[in-house]
Amino acid sequence: MTTKYPHVFQPLKIGPVEVPNRFYFSPHGNPGWVLAVNGSPSEDYAAYYAERAAGGVGLLIHSMIAIPRGHFQRQSPHSEDTIPSFKAVADGVHRNGAKIFAQLHYSQAPRWDPSGPPAPHFGSVGSPVVEIEALVAAMRQCADHLRQAGYDGIEVHCNHGSIEEQFLSPYWNKRTDAYGGSLEGRMRFLVELLEAARAGAGPKLAVGVRYNVDELIEGGLTQEDTREILPKLVERKLVDFVDYDLSLEPQQHPLALPTYFTEPLYYKKYVAAVRASAASIPALSVLTRVTSVADAERVIAEGVVDMVGAARGLIAEPELVKNAREGHEDRSRICIAANMCRNANFVNGGWGCAINPGTGREQRWGVATWKPAAHRSKVVVVGGGPAGLEAARTAALRGHDVVLLESKDRLGGQLLAWGTLPDRGTVRTTPIWYQRRLTELGVTVRTGIEATASSILAERPDAVILATGARYVTRLGPPEEPGDLAVTIPGSDRDFVHSPEQILEEGTRPSGTVVVFDAEGLNTGSGIAELLAQQAGNRVHLVTNRPRPADRIAETIEIRHVLPRLRALNVELEVNTFLKEIGDHQVTLYDNLRDREKVVSGVDHVVLVTMRSPRNALARELEGRVAQLFPIGDALEPRTLMTATYEGQYFARLIGEDGAPRDFTEAFWKLPPEDKVLRRAAAIAR
Repeated sequence: MTTKYPHVFQPLKIGPVEVPNRFYFSPHGNPGWVLAVNGSPSEDYAAYYAERAAGGVGLLIHSMIAIPRGHFQRQSPHSEDTIPSFKAVADGVHRNGAKIFAQLHYSQAPRWDPSGPPAPHFGSVGSPVVEIEALVAAMRQCADHLRQAGYDGIEVHCNHGSIEEQFLSPYWNKRTDAYGGSLEGRMRFLVELLEAARAGAGPKLAVGVRYNVDELIEGGLTQEDTREILPKLVERKLVDFVDYDLSLEPQQHPLALPTYFTEPLYYKKYVAAVRASAASIPALSVLTRVTSVADAERVIAEGVVDMVGAARGLIAEPELVKNAREGHEDRSRICIAANMCRNANFVNGGWGCAINPGTGREQRWGVATWKPAAHRSKVVVVGGGPAGLEAARTAALRGHDVVLLESKDRLGGQLLAWGTLPDRGTVRTTPIWYQRRLTELGVTVRTGIEATASSILAERPDAVILATGARYVTRLGPPEEPGDLAVTIPGSDRDFVHSPEQILEEGTRPSGTVVVFDAEGLNTGSGIAELLAQQAGNRVHLVTNRPRPADRIAETIEIRHVLPRLRALNVELEVNTFLKEIGDHQVTLYDNLRDREKVVSGVDHVVLVTMRSPRNALARELEGRVAQLFPIGDALEPRTLMTATYEGQYFARLIGEDGAPRDFTEAFWKLPPEDKVLRRAAAIAR
């Protein structure tokens, strides 16, 4: 057991509750349609929390709504029927030695605000006093139900532009009745909510507030307001702790959901500036991009906070704290801040982590589920990108004899290329983690090997996983492989036209006037434009047929950083525009909205970021020659990092099992297992 982090691994008294250490799993939104059933947390959600409690965190704060409906997150303890399911969540956490608080808020439905006029974000309908009374009553009822369920504390949500914060903020609250005007009036709603939470929770539960230190908008809550408000809450004994946050949605998104562009520990200076105003009670904060226990130790030692939280760091690595305590930090995945966990809420209809496919699937794929396959098999994995790495790791954990073949001299695949783009280097930590795990597991890794059907069959495999990825298609002409599509851009075969691989893998650096045509809308096109625009003397045009540059990384919040960075480098942007033809150092563009063409002359280079084509010729050559054959990830169809790691684990878990599918087609048409059907968490007890 390590004593490397004495501040983190020290108990903390929060009101009547003692927490075993000072690292907490912060509250986060989650997709109600995946992890909730009629207001109750599902079995999957109970397992999700139990795994992170077992992974060593001292406290988990469970986000939920205080009303029985809400379009984003539908977990709510408002109904008495939900108590058994919330009890199942609390019991799972307690069995693993941690404490659990509930964060209660009012979501975004109905769209109330304090004053009535349409607001720029959530609010649109003013709240009459009768609705205020109902909201306060709901808080008390929810706190009471959570007390019965065995929760250890209640956190009243007063940030993220919620109605609680709107009443407090002079930017929003223009009321002239008892709930507006003076500071006391604006505080009244929050005070009543905290009193209601105390009444429902009883004396054995801690009660606190998630609080916005500074709204960072003109006319909004400031640090000066915080220094006045928090002492009043403490003096009235309404709060046992403060969970400090910063900024106002939607401006807050780049901070609350920081990408790899965001400075780590960004909140620290703001929290430090107001901490003294509530010095007598514990201070909690996520601080921004906490990815290690070392971060927490340093900030606690400095006296900025008493407890440090992370959401995505623990979504990616549930054993982050346990590994630090035991001195095995190299076993922990490092969150790469790609925000695909957030994107999945809105776009993909699923939920999970880009680099940990077990997240959200703890009952089937969690830390405690690893056991040997029914039959030990010889497995050959071709391709050392994220899909192949996860497949090799999974197969080895299942007890198989695994050989991984990679054509390049390093593992990582598309992650290496992605990490070449400006300020995106954190994604390269994932291949390093996989390399360590494969070495520990005894996987035979051969790099610089171009696999062929004969070399694969020479290994006498029982199963082959093809994770050979995809390549960007740039040339006009016959498909390079059967199934490829030609890019119908006349002139795409000119010698000054480049592929993304030439830029990111081969180090080609075009100079002069460069046109980057991005038909993909992800990081590659915008990242290459930024990379080339950083070269002195370059003039870069980013042309996209999409409504805006990098629009497919809008929900991951990356676009909030990408566009200002491009503008700062004077990249010329053209949207809703096709690259129609590449001439002799000129390009013809077609504006889809205005139905007109224009010619850009003096073009020195063109980079085509168009479609990616799977590289899966080996699948045809190996068909029928091995017992199990699975093309996965981009080799099956170019998609996302999250899909690649998911399929790596999914298909590797099929190897060596009686009655398992032999190929992708059989797997696709096989009905999902019964344990994929959501049930209320209360079903655990039954």
